[in-house]
Amino acid sequence: NSLKIYVYASSNDLQGAMIFPMEWTGGAAFTEFGIIAIGISPGQIDWGKRALVHELTHLIVHQASFSPYGELPAWLDEGLAMNNEGVLNLFQDDPYLQSWLKKAITEDKLISVRSLCSPFSAEAEKAYISYAESYSLVKYLLDNYGQEEMLNLLILFKQGNTYDEALSQVYGFDIEGFDARWRETLTTSDVIATLNQVQGWQSHPALIAVLSALATSLALAGALAIEEWTWQRSNSKS
Repeated sequence: NSLKIYVYASSNDLQGAMIFPMEWTGGAAFTEFGIIAIGISPGQIDWGKRALVHELTHLIVHQASFSPYGELPAWLDEGLAMNNEGVLNLFQDDPYLQSWLKKAITEDKLISVRSLCSPFSAEAEKAYISYAESYSLVKYLLDNYGQEEMLNLLILFKQGNTYDEALSQVYGFDIEGFDARWRETLTTSDVIATLNQVQGWQSHPALIAVLSALATSLALAGALAIEEWTWQRSNSKS
């Protein structure tokens, strides 16, 4: 389906155009309308390209799994978008974010998977932890069960299954079972190593191909448009 991308001159400009934006919002995908709004300053072109792929993934996943009976769990929606970026760039560039995730693990303050099915907290620190956990949860499913099962999970959500029903049919455990299994594999050193790891666009090629065939081409086109917009903007000021 067609989509529209609106690029604002900064995150502040984007937030100024939104109703009740989160303080950490840098981009947003309005999946029901096929619209992406993103704030990219001239010095953030590289970040903007990654963020554009992230938001495009939201649109593609929602188009592929749309159901009138309910929304995707937030951890799955955000986790797929973050994994589709190919590297956890947000965390690499933000030691503050890493410290909050480490704190949540060491102090046993991780957010439950059940809670992460709902929209994330407006409080920045909790939101950062929610994004970090979502990335880890989706990576756990992909690493341990493969991309085909992930596609089956999306199909079951499209058919209107509940969160527990879909997980049980595909993986054999409900949300609480998923939470317990994921936590058993989680250690501070493993998580921080994952956050620091620099990897290419290679984690799960088959799933990435399904989710990002359109996203990649659109992101490239969007990146060119962003650079052209930046060039024209700077020339208009000179």
